Amino acid sequence: MRVAALDLGTNTFLCLIADGDSSGIKVVHKDLMQVVRLGQEIDKTGKFHPEALARARSCLKSFKKEIDSCKVDKILAMATSAARDAENGSELFKIGQDLGIPIEIIPGKDEARITYQGAIAGKDRNVSKSYLVVDVGGGSTEMILGAGSKIIHGESADIGGVRLTERFVTVQPIPPSEQLEMGGYIKKQLASVLTQIKKHPLDEVVAVAGTPTSIAAIELGGYDEKKVDSFYLSRERLEFWNKEFAATSVQEKKDKYSLGGRADIIFAGSLILLEILRELNLNGLTVSTKGVRYGVAIEMFRN
Repeated sequence: MRVAALDLGTNTFLCLIADGDSSGIKVVHKDLMQVVRLGQEIDKTGKFHPEALARARSCLKSFKKEIDSCKVDKILAMATSAARDAENGSELFKIGQDLGIPIEIIPGKDEARITYQGAIAGKDRNVSKSYLVVDVGGGSTEMILGAGSKIIHGESADIGGVRLTERFVTVQPIPPSEQLEMGGYIKKQLASVLTQIKKHPLDEVVAVAGTPTSIAAIELGGYDEKKVDSFYLSRERLEFWNKEFAATSVQEKKDKYSLGGRADIIFAGSLILLEILRELNLNGLTVSTKGVRYGVAIEMFRN
C-alpha cells in the first residue's frame, strides 16, 4: 500500500509519501516540507490569520499535485496545536475538503503514541532502552517517555517556537532582557511537566522537528538526511548556537545558516531544547529526521 501522511504543524507542513505494510515503512518515495506559519498571531487573536490560511491552501495544493503523481492509496493529514487552538479551525478543514485531503486533529490521547512511534522508527525497540522524545513545534512542545515501543508517560507544554517568539521577541538581535524573560517562562512551564519524567531512568533524548534538524544541518555544513538522522548534538554546541541565534538578525540567520522561514523562531526553539537538557542535567541529545508524519504513516499501515 502507498500512503501520503501529512503533518500540519504550527510552523511547518510536512508530507511523507511511502510504501509499506503492517510491519512498517519499506520505501520512502517523497518527503515534502514547506514553512507555512499556520500559527501566525494565533496566540494573540485565537484565530487563523487570513494570510496563514492562504499559505496553507497554496502548500496543500502543491502537496496534492505530488500526491496525485505518486498514485497513493490513502491520504491522511494530522493537525496539532494551532488547529486545536483556533476559533476558526473549520476553515482549515474546508481547505482540505476542497483539495481532497482529509484532515483530522490528533486526539490528545493519540498524539503521544503517534509522535513517539514516528520518532523512534528504526531504533532499538528493546524495553530495556528508554527514550525521551522531544518534539518542539511552533505552538507546543511534546515530551514522551518510553521504553522500547511502550509509552510510559507523555506531557505537552504550551511552549513553541512561534508562540514564544511572538510573545517575547520584539527585535533581533534579541536583547538580554527578552532572552531572560523567555528563558524564565520556559523553565516555569518545564518545572511542572517534567516532574513525572524525572522519576524514570532515561537512556537517550531524541529530538524531532525543524529546530534540531536545522542545527544539525548547520553543524554538518548542509542538510543530508542520512547524516542529520541520529546526529548527536551536545549541550555545549546547543548553548553556542543559542547564543549565536540571539546575537544575529533574522536576515543574518538566513544568509549565514540557510534557515529560511525558520530564522526568526530558531532562537526560541533552541532555548526550549537547551532548557530541557539543563532541567534533566543531560549532556546532549540525538536528532531524528522522523516524527509525526512517520507515526501517521505507521498508523495508516497498521489500520
